[in-house]
Amino acid sequence: MSNPIKPILSGLYLFAIVASMPCRAIEDGSSNYLPGFYGDFAMGVLPDKGVYFSNFMAAYQDKSGKTATLLEMPSLFVVTDYTVLGGIYGFGIYPGVTAIQDRSGATQMERVGLVDTYIVPLTINWKWDVFNVLLYEGIVAPTGYYEKDAYNTGLNIWTFDQVLSLTWELPGDNEISTTLGYMVNTKNDATDYRNGDELHFDYTVGHYFGEAFALGVTGSFYRQVSADRAPIAIRETTFSEAASIGPVVMWTPHINDREVTLSLKWLHEYNVQGRLAQDYLISRFDVDF
Repeated sequence: MSNPIKPILSGLYLFAIVASMPCRAIEDGSSNYLPGFYGDFAMGVLPDKGVYFSNFMAAYQDKSGKTATLLEMPSLFVVTDYTVLGGIYGFGIYPGVTAIQDRSGATQMERVGLVDTYIVPLTINWKWDVFNVLLYEGIVAPTGYYEKDAYNTGLNIWTFDQVLSLTWELPGDNEISTTLGYMVNTKNDATDYRNGDELHFDYTVGHYFGEAFALGVTGSFYRQVSADRAPIAIRETTFSEAASIGPVVMWTPHINDREVTLSLKWLHEYNVQGRLAQDYLISRFDVDF
């Protein structure tokens, strides 16, 4: 691969096509996509060879304050010195636990439990001068609690997430990073319902103030792009869509000769259809072993 412009243009072309398509309903407005999970500085860059621990935390609630969620996903990621198609190979796993609360009905509901696990069996990273490209397959496994007609922490489906991340290193210590993903969902066997395919697009535009501090703007766009399949007819409508935007800050100190990365972002959701709009406070902690 000698030309990094081709995958960039291809990704933007795909995004332009699906963004203009009509949406369809998704079961209970639920999705395995979470704004802020993909969007960070250097999205298209793998670190040096090693084993890395990461802890992702998200706290979010709807604008009325009737529903709230606290999510934590510790993870391990391995960067190898093996190459695949000329790129560096890595893999990782992101299990998680959540505490959720819903006061929108007549009865208050709460649950704490495991969430569905995000697995990354294949990651390939290429670098061409100022362009970094990261291609990976993410798999969401239904490890969270699920019972039909219950208050659940999982969706009881498998999701296959094809993802392309790009980082463009600009002059003056500036950066543009984007992530484009396409999710394919399996059927929920408990309800015989299958969600349609989903597109997600995340971005960060930032500036580095030296080697240890960066500040930027981050956001996301999400939309369902194909019809659901269910035992009964689904009324066509225009929802299952959302966008978000907010500030992000990153600090990279050295502690005991180890490089630690801390990031914090706040995302305000807008143009939401199909569920209640949310506000997100998200942090991430990374360190190598």
